[in-house]
Amino acid sequence: MSDRGADRFVGYVSAFNGRVRDGRLTDVEEIDDVGSVSPREMAVTSVFLETLEDIGQLPGLETVYFEKKLGRANAKLNAYGVSEVDGRVDLVVTLNGVEETDPSQTVAAGDIDTAVKNALHAFGSAKSPIHENMEPSSAEYDMMERFNQVYSDINDVRVVVLINGIAKKIPEFKTAGNSFRSQLDVWDLERLCRADSSSLGYEAVTINFEEYLGRPLACLSAGTECDDHSCYLAVIPGDLLHELYDKFGPRLLELNVRSFLQARGKVNRGIQETLRNDPAHFLAYNNGISVTAEEVELTEGPDGSLGIRSVLGMQIVNGGQTVASIHRAKNQFHADLSAVAVQAKITRVDREKLDILVPNISRYSNTQNKVNETDFSANHPFHVKIQQLSEKVWIPGETSRWFYERARGQWEVARLREGPTPAKKKRFDEKAPRKQKVDKTLLAKAVNAWSELPHIVSSGGQKNFIYFMEQLNKKGAEWEPDEGYYRKVIAKVLILKSCDSLARKIGFSAYRANAVCYAMALLAYRTAGRVNLESIWDNQRVSEAMEQTLNDWMIRIHEEIVESADGRNVTEWCKKKDCWTHIQSLNIEFAPSFETELAEGLPLPTVGSFRDKKGAAPRDLTEEERDRQAVTTKYSAEDWVEILKWGRESGVLSDFQLKLGGSVVGYAAGGWRQVPSPKQTRYTVEIIQLWETDGRIDQDEAAAGGNS
Repeated sequence: MSDRGADRFVGYVSAFNGRVRDGRLTDVEEIDDVGSVSPREMAVTSVFLETLEDIGQLPGLETVYFEKKLGRANAKLNAYGVSEVDGRVDLVVTLNGVEETDPSQTVAAGDIDTAVKNALHAFGSAKSPIHENMEPSSAEYDMMERFNQVYSDINDVRVVVLINGIAKKIPEFKTAGNSFRSQLDVWDLERLCRADSSSLGYEAVTINFEEYLGRPLACLSAGTECDDHSCYLAVIPGDLLHELYDKFGPRLLELNVRSFLQARGKVNRGIQETLRNDPAHFLAYNNGISVTAEEVELTEGPDGSLGIRSVLGMQIVNGGQTVASIHRAKNQFHADLSAVAVQAKITRVDREKLDILVPNISRYSNTQNKVNETDFSANHPFHVKIQQLSEKVWIPGETSRWFYERARGQWEVARLREGPTPAKKKRFDEKAPRKQKVDKTLLAKAVNAWSELPHIVSSGGQKNFIYFMEQLNKKGAEWEPDEGYYRKVIAKVLILKSCDSLARKIGFSAYRANAVCYAMALLAYRTAGRVNLESIWDNQRVSEAMEQTLNDWMIRIHEEIVESADGRNVTEWCKKKDCWTHIQSLNIEFAPSFETELAEGLPLPTVGSFRDKKGAAPRDLTEEERDRQAVTTKYSAEDWVEILKWGRESGVLSDFQLKLGGSVVGYAAGGWRQVPSPKQTRYTVEIIQLWETDGRIDQDEAAAGGNS
């Protein structure tokens, strides 16, 4: 490692330690029932997994912190993931090492080997229903039950070892004796630093075609050379693509704009049918793949023919579903790939132009499944604008501002740019403190939870972010966030952070993240727009009354999530719309002080009192009447027009309901200067409930579906 590289690594480890310390804040030491795992190991695992998910190396995984003796051998896991579509399980085990990471700390190959054996033993033990002897409300019960359910269908097991230090040597990995193929993936801090610090956002894969084929890969040059790229055409054997995907998996697809779309779509089903029933025609039927590489090593045969000896940084940027389908066809259906061939356009792209050219190659390639523009989110105008607003808008008092990390590591880079001396770093910390840092994933969680989509948030960081971007795209290209939007978004982040802080203090042993997003969503649902987000921004914290309400609710919500699963896997249950529907039905009360706060903060002039008849003295609305009125008035005139159109065309709404709805459209169009009476809101809420149950084209379940 060069001096410059060594300095960068030392700086990265320092930043890593800072993130781990952040992960241990907010009473993490008080969490019970995590076995022998240390609070630092919990935080180290979280930082590793968040980073690897962000840079596309791992999908969103479930953390468990499972360590015990099963039979005569030890078993340990820190996280796991199951993909039934691919027939694969990811097993994660963390080697924590010393309390504070030292850049020179090494971990022996024997320790890694032991970690692998412990992880495989945990999964292998689940062949028997050992979960039946565990606490049903625990995360370890969920994990072992899930393993037991899918065990016979799993073909591939990837063991991921996370090392809080440097791997001295990677041990040889033997897979004999198992009914599944096993793969070892070791991530130490050096490798994490290389991948996370790379502007490319991926770890370069080198493919030597001569090693795989026994010869170079025959190709044709496109004949045109540009300064920043060159193109070649080739035909790649299906068996080779299967072998490459089997070895490298999603690492080949890290610059792809989307993940494998599974076999549910018509296109992917067609790919599977051709591979299994008509493989000789696959080349004729399939559009092929687009590949990019940083370097292409060419060779010329005796007859002058051109071949590719090797490529550095091979990435399949279009046609990922083709490659994944080929892999699945052989692994799950034992398809013969000997007659399968795939055409490939291989583009060598200068390293410094990868982040510009690769998205365009993906965007303009002859795609088989439509790619939405929101898939290209790295430099999306929304995130650029939010970052600009974070640099411009200071919190009340002008003492500091929030820092929006559009790309991972921007906060650390900005801190170093401020200056190397402790005084200059302290000045930056005062101006943009670490606790006021927010990234894209956290922002998407806060927005979707407040939009009453806890089942989407529970589906994992990647799926939740994709859904967030899809909804953002519906606003249209001409829309962009302004200062008012920015202040309200930060207010939602503050609510989420408050929920998380309370949950940590309560000390849930499992499903804490689910309890957090469901509590925030229920707060948004029950208050129906009555929370003053501007006040939260002004105070840079939620009120004591809101905090008390959330604290009271959190325990009840956690209990209901577990109980309503009714024998189902709790983690999977939280991803279902039915779970959210159940939580919405809870008979749960506000703290009295919070109800007073909501009533005082209502923006509508007549919402706090009403006259039962003309000439009568005004009376205060009851809590139930205020709730109904708030639910009714949170919808715009356009929303009510859509509701009435649905009700008329479907025949669900009666003439009386349609007539009342017409009046409500007028109230809404007038800016709610006049609001529905308590008697009217009994019926308007019924209309809304019918529409929300039957009328909306609900894509939530599709967005949260699938397996992580």
